[in-house]
Amino acid sequence: MSFYFQEKTWPELKEYLDRDALIILPVGEVEEHSLYLPVDCDARIASYLSAQLAEEIEEEIPVLVMPTVWSGYTPKYIRRFPGGMGLRPQVFIDMMHDICASIADMGFTKLFMLDCHGQHGPMLNVVTKLIADEYGYYYTCATPIPFFTEAFNRIRKSAQGGASHACEYETSLLLHISPRLVKTELFTDADALKHHSRFVAGDATLGSQKVVWSTFGIQETRYGACGDPTGASGETGRIITEAFRKNAAEYMREYYFHKRITAED
Repeated sequence: MSFYFQEKTWPELKEYLDRDALIILPVGEVEEHSLYLPVDCDARIASYLSAQLAEEIEEEIPVLVMPTVWSGYTPKYIRRFPGGMGLRPQVFIDMMHDICASIADMGFTKLFMLDCHGQHGPMLNVVTKLIADEYGYYYTCATPIPFFTEAFNRIRKSAQGGASHACEYETSLLLHISPRLVKTELFTDADALKHHSRFVAGDATLGSQKVVWSTFGIQETRYGACGDPTGASGETGRIITEAFRKNAAEYMREYYFHKRITAED
């Protein structure tokens, strides 16, 4: 049975409402991903991982997957490469708010935004707070990275600086999901990140990021990447996917079944 929101009739959606269904909202972007990945990389990953998560939990939790958000904020610096959508941050916040508010107006009380674009986190955080204030619904969001970091770090080939954007893990996922779209002959490590410190990780899964400082303000990119795809493989993408399914499902169970602790508890 399909779990895609857009494939349901309104009476079928009403049945999901009556069952207090969890909504998964994939959030991606269309933007350049260097010489070797398609511009829909983030949206493609968001769609795929959201479906994987729904498959993992659908026997325990009533779940619906929304159509993927594919347009958002890409910094002007990176939009010099063709392919990037450039919604202003406030416009993106307003759009995401109104999507979430529409879902809240229907009566869905639980929603998870799977954020697969590195620029969107702070804006989606704002959206969760706006919805909480307006509806009393505590929607949640996360990137897929914390759900697969441990598994990926055990097998990654790149050094610190190899995993951020159009990098080893994104390229591995695309080699797993859509290998025909990956131009392996154009792989280059020219844009591996070189700055790491006590405060700046310079990597998405190694080190510890303690400050907000744009990668593009720290290091210029030659071809549009921030990382090293040369060690990527479809097998790594498969392992990332399995780890994501297992760990994100654990969080979904925690989020969905949690009973809010009262002041009297």
